This record gives sequence, C-alpha cells and structure tokens, in this order.
Amino acid sequence: MRAESSTPANLSNTQQYAAILMSMPSSKTKQSVAFRFDPITVKRLKQRAIETHAGQTALAERYIEEGLRHDEHPLIFFRDGEAGRRPALLGSRLDVAEVIETIRQNDNSLEDAADYLEIPVAHVDACLSYYADYKKDIDVWVEHTRALAERERERWQRRRQALA
Repeated sequence: MRAESSTPANLSNTQQYAAILMSMPSSKTKQSVAFRFDPITVKRLKQRAIETHAGQTALAERYIEEGLRHDEHPLIFFRDGEAGRRPALLGSRLDVAEVIETIRQNDNSLEDAADYLEIPVAHVDACLSYYADYKKDIDVWVEHTRALAERERERWQRRRQALA
C-alpha cells in the first residue's frame, strides 16, 4: 500500500524523487513510502551506499530510524564498531548497553552508576530511558557481544595452545 504524500505544490523541479521502503519496528513486512529529496542528498546517499557496501534503501531506512530515535532521545547517538552499530551516550565513549550493565552491577542505583562512570545522573537516566523504549534491541546487542567475546576468548586459547 502506498502512503499518501503531503508535498507542497511549490517543489522545485531540481528535487529528485526517491522511494524508500521503511519497516515498522514490530512488523516483519515492509511498507512502501515515497519521499522527494534534493538531488545532492540522493547523490550523497548513493555514494555512501557504495562506500559501505549497503543498499540505498537499507541505508536510508537506517538514517531515518536513527534520526527518529535521536529525536526521542537527544543524548543518544549511533556509532559503528568492530562488533557492529550500536547506540551510545553522546559526549562519551560509553555504549547504552554498558551503562545499563553498570546500573545493574550497582543494585539498580542510577546515582551509584553515575558516580562509578563519572557522568551526570541525567546521562545515566537518558540511557535507561532509551533502554526502556528499545529493550529488545539492547538485549540482542548484549547477547551478540557476549557471543563475540566468547569466540575471541576461544580463539586466543587456541593460539596460546598452538605455541605450547
């Protein structure tokens, strides 16, 4: 089903049409939605898709979803790493998952976690707020990183044994 577009009648003819398939977070099916983007934005999206070996639709969907999440949670941004892309606390090197684990390790005390991490309680609370809204995503990330760490530990042991 195509969503209705509410574009102004005075759109310049230099703007280019781009269709992006967007998924609803809880849905397994995708919904077609049409947007009009400036040609420079479309060119940059295409170039970034080539550079990252990602599909344009997936990349645009990611940018929109992350932008929406950032609007809801202004202290959270998204970063890439060896283990994948994940939400993190703005102005720090802390992932949301790390802050949540620290809260748990401090008897669910936001104040104690903030003291331990040497960040304001409001920043710990921002991570908790994000976690409350996207618990499943964070839990999947934590499980993913634990499995990755276990594989790396096993690899390290094999390398150490190979030299014995």
